[in-house]
Amino acid sequence: MPEATVVIPLFNKGPYIGRALSSVLNQGLQDIEVLVVDDGSSDDGPEQAAAFRDPRVRLIRQSHGGVSTARNNGIRTACSPFVAFLDADDEWRPGHLETLLRLHTSFPGAGICATSYVFIMPDGTRRAPTFSGFPCPLWEGLLPDYFRAAAMGKPPVFTSAAGAPKKVLLEAGLFAEGVHLGEDLDLWGRIALESPVAFSHSGPSCYRKDAGNRLCVRIPRERELPFVATARARLCKGKVPDHLVPSLRAYCCKLVYLSCRHLLRAGRVDDAALLLHKSGFEGEENGHIRRIRTAVAGKGG
Repeated sequence: MPEATVVIPLFNKGPYIGRALSSVLNQGLQDIEVLVVDDGSSDDGPEQAAAFRDPRVRLIRQSHGGVSTARNNGIRTACSPFVAFLDADDEWRPGHLETLLRLHTSFPGAGICATSYVFIMPDGTRRAPTFSGFPCPLWEGLLPDYFRAAAMGKPPVFTSAAGAPKKVLLEAGLFAEGVHLGEDLDLWGRIALESPVAFSHSGPSCYRKDAGNRLCVRIPRERELPFVATARARLCKGKVPDHLVPSLRAYCCKLVYLSCRHLLRAGRVDDAALLLHKSGFEGEENGHIRRIRTAVAGKGG
């Protein structure tokens, strides 16, 4: 049994998949399996992956079903009890996978293990995310409150810098299929409602904003992100621990704000007002929600 399974969803990322695979195979760990799940690519990405003659790399082909379907296929196929994720246009810094497994060993009750990450901008510059709600660099441990950290700063869990026990992923219901934006935030949020999140500033991943054909750019934030509905249902049923309710509501307000802001920038004021109303967080005394209410009242101005 390999120490870890790495799942890489692939869809028309031929120029980048070689870089991603090399960053995985150059990690210090040797006893791993790497599942490249091709989601019906029309470019040479699958051939690029197949050209790696490393027995640890396995190419799985499926008809186009979306990134969640590809990731879920990889999770179900995984032979290891621990699954790490990497998108085909991102890459890992040395020591990343070792850090994830160290967190998994040190904090066996953690439902998610995650490292820091760095943005690679289109001009080649590197930018560190602004985290909040947990200790500064050189620290690793269990996040005091995942939702507070996500509400106050950049998301502490980025999918290309995260891993989780296969058992936890299956019990959480895997990535929501048929959802094209925010499906990863939804899964991490569902797990964080049930289990602690382990984090380390060591072994960061690289989030490459210089890659072409990125899904998050092609799909606008004009619908409610799926975790808002997940959290709303849990809150209505009283299935959120009392100590997490304030931070969970603040995080949902931020997600609602991100969607409404996109609509307002496109001049779709009525759509923003409707999305805010349907979210169930319209009356929150939260800075993000107040900004949206003010913009809607001023017709987007």
